[in-house]
Amino acid sequence: MARAAYAIIGDPVAHSLSPAMHNAAFAALGIDAHYEAIHVPLGDLTAFVGMARAGQLDGFSVTTPLKSAIMGYLDGSTTDAREARSVNTVRRNGRTLEGHDTDGMGLIGALADAFDWQPRGASALVLGSGPAGRAIGRALRREGAVSVACWSRNERTAREVGPPAHRPVDLVVSALPAAAVVPDSVLERIQPRTFVFDVNYAAARSPVPPGIGGARSDGLPLLLHQGALAFAWWTGKDAPLDAMRRAIGL
Repeated sequence: MARAAYAIIGDPVAHSLSPAMHNAAFAALGIDAHYEAIHVPLGDLTAFVGMARAGQLDGFSVTTPLKSAIMGYLDGSTTDAREARSVNTVRRNGRTLEGHDTDGMGLIGALADAFDWQPRGASALVLGSGPAGRAIGRALRREGAVSVACWSRNERTAREVGPPAHRPVDLVVSALPAAAVVPDSVLERIQPRTFVFDVNYAAARSPVPPGIGGARSDGLPLLLHQGALAFAWWTGKDAPLDAMRRAIGL
C-alpha cells in the first residue's frame, strides 16, 4: 500500500506548525503517512485541487485565505462547514473531495484546555467575521453561550456572526489579523475577569492589547484541538493528543 499523503495549503503557510503536529501523530500511531506544507495562492487553487483530486493527496488542511474559496471546488461538505461557510479540512474518497470545519469545535476544546472553561450560560464577543469567526460564533452558540456578539471592520459580515456588544462579556475571541486595531469602544466590553483567546499563535502582537482582560491564551490550543478533530476525521482513529501537544511545544 502506498504511503498516505496529507498537506496544509494557504498563503502564507511556511510558518505552520501543522506538519510537525500531524507527522508526530502519524508516528505515534504507526500510520504510514506524511504531512507537508504547500504554498497555494488563491490563483493556484484550481490547479492544486486537480492534483489532489487525481490522487496525489489523501486529505489536506486549509488556512488563510482559502477557507471560503475552497468550497466552490468540493463535491460535498459537512453541516458544520456549510453553516459556517468555511472549510479547514478536506478528505478524498476516490476522486471525490469532501470538506469539513473543525475550527468551531476545536475552539471549544481549546477553551477547556487553556482555561478549564465551557461557554454554557456565558457571554462572548468574537472579533472578526471571516471564516474562522463565523465557525467560532456558531460553535459558541451551539455549546450554550447565551449571547455571542461580534465586532468587525465589515459591519455587514459582523452582523452574520452576532450583534454589537452592548455589555461586558465573559470571553473574547480574536479571529483578526495580528496587526488589526480594535476600537476603544469595543475593548471597553472586556472586563478584568474576561478570558482572552487569540486564534493567532507566535504572533508579534495581539489585537487585544496587553493589560486588558484576565487570563489569556494564544492560538496553540486551537491548533491542537482543531488538528485532532481533523486527524480523527481523516483516519477514523482517536488523535494522540500528547504526541501532538509535544510536537508544537504546548
